Amino acid sequence: MPDDQNEKKVKLEKCSKPELIWVIRRMCQYALSERELRLALNDLKYKRESDRTEKANALLTEQRVATEQYIDLLRRYEGKAIKDIPPKTLERADAALSRARAADRAWRKLMGVKSDE
Repeated sequence: MPDDQNEKKVKLEKCSKPELIWVIRRMCQYALSERELRLALNDLKYKRESDRTEKANALLTEQRVATEQYIDLLRRYEGKAIKDIPPKTLERADAALSRARAADRAWRKLMGVKSDE
């Protein structure tokens, strides 16, 4: 009688890419049809796109929040000379604007939008 505790189970998460492809092909031989494989691949494509959209929305939110912080920090100094703005406020506004720009660059890269920068 085999000792179940000493047997190591193979987990998909631990498989290499070639091993995963081998497992999928083996499963197709046993039970799955090519149609079911195509459906699974379409589901994967949908999941990838959904994940990308979710990440893009998070980046847009990050960019919007940082831009709003920038505007809020400088709103009360509108129309005044830059020398009248406290240096700490300028530093915080610059940091907020940098975060907004970084989020925008990340969004553009994720979505494949060419940038003029």
